[in-house]
Formats: sequence, structure tokens, C-alpha cells
Amino acid sequence: MSPGTLHIVGLGPGGIAHRTPAAADAVAGADAVVGYASYVDACADLLNDGQRIVRGRMGEEGARADEALVLACEGARVALVSSGDAGVHGMAARTLARAAELDANERPAIVVVPGVTAAQAAAALAGAPLSDDFAVLSLSDLTVPWPRVEHRLAALAASGIALALYNPRSSRRTAGFDRAVELLREARAAATPVVLAHDVTRPGEGLERTTLGALDPDHVTMRTVVLVAGDTAIEAGPWLVALRGTGADA
Repeated sequence: MSPGTLHIVGLGPGGIAHRTPAAADAVAGADAVVGYASYVDACADLLNDGQRIVRGRMGEEGARADEALVLACEGARVALVSSGDAGVHGMAARTLARAAELDANERPAIVVVPGVTAAQAAAALAGAPLSDDFAVLSLSDLTVPWPRVEHRLAALAASGIALALYNPRSSRRTAGFDRAVELLREARAAATPVVLAHDVTRPGEGLERTTLGALDPDHVTMRTVVLVAGDTAIEAGPWLVALRGTGADA
């Protein structure tokens, strides 16, 4: 049996206050910390000179998973870090799938450490818009073909449930979000509340409230979580909340 361990860690949305103690312990107690460079930097306060730090680049997720597994199989205590929750558009699924290919007698002990997601943090800023059923969808087409992303979004738009859209728009990738807005406007009323949560729990955090009809795509970046209210959402004073059982088909 490998004496090593691999913790696949969700660091939360960015701010230290939203990082769980379990995540902090896993990173601080690791012999090696592996992750996308900006995620490693997000837990820099937990790192020490005795650790091996492996900073990767975007698009190298498979290589990071393999390196973390190799180090753990060699006996190291490894923390593989993701933002948010590692099981929500993070490193957990890819790494576990690779670990399953290893001989069971050589596989290190693996623990998935949950974290607060960006969707949860954004929703808390706005009130409680995800209190009823909701879905999380990434609009990135780097690893998923855009037709599949569009098919999923179209189905969700027609469902009436609240949506949290990740990776909505970058400086070079704008057409996808424009199409997403078009699909949403075809399925939902122009007055549907929309929340643009920027840099949640990080410096520069900001919240914009708008509607689907008035939504300006130029206000959306890769650091924005877009929350589209579901059909049970209501305006409750300054807050947007979803009251389960109050929709049109309740």
C-alpha cells in the first residue's frame, strides 16, 4: 500500500474567510501542493519553505492530476487545490478517474475536501436566489463542444429553474455569452432578475442587479458569476430570494 495521501482540496471562492478549516489543514500539512498557479497563490498564506510547490497553467489539468497522484504514490502528503469546490468544475472528477486506473494496492489514500462554491458565495451576496432548485453551468467551450453547452443551456432555460453561469465571457470569447443571453431571452421574460457577481469574496468584489432584458454583456467577464433567477424568485426588499412552491406550476 502506498503510504502517501492525496487531498483534493476546494479552497472556496477566494477569500480566506470562506476557506474551510479542513481545506486549510490539508494544504498546510502537505509535503507538496499542486494546482493552477492562481489557485496556489490563493492559499499562499498556508505554504511553507519545506513544501514542494507545483504551479500549473490553464489547460494542464490532466498533467496536474497525474503529477499529484505520482507524488502521493511515492509517499508524499499531497494537496491538489481547486477554487470553489473541487467537485464542481474542479479537479476531483478528473483525478479520481485517473486514480481508478491504478492498481488498488498502489493507490494512495484519497480524500476530497469540499469547499464553498462561487455560486453559493454569489447567491449569498444577492440574498437567497438559489433556495429553490437550481443548476450550475459553465459556458466555457475549451473542453466541451459549444453545441453541447448550447443544448444544455436551452433545456435549462426552458425549465424555469435558477441558473448560475460560470466562465461566461472573456475578452476573446464573447459570442458564446451573446448566444446564451439570446437563448435565455427566448425562454424567459425580459423582467427576469439577473445578478452579476464580480470577484466574489476577493478585492474588488461587486454586485450588479439587472434584468434579462436589460443585461449588458459588456459588464460580464471571466471573473463574473451570472445568476439568472428562477420562476419562484421574488424581490424581498433589497434581496432576491427564491420561495419554493410559489411558482406558476406550484
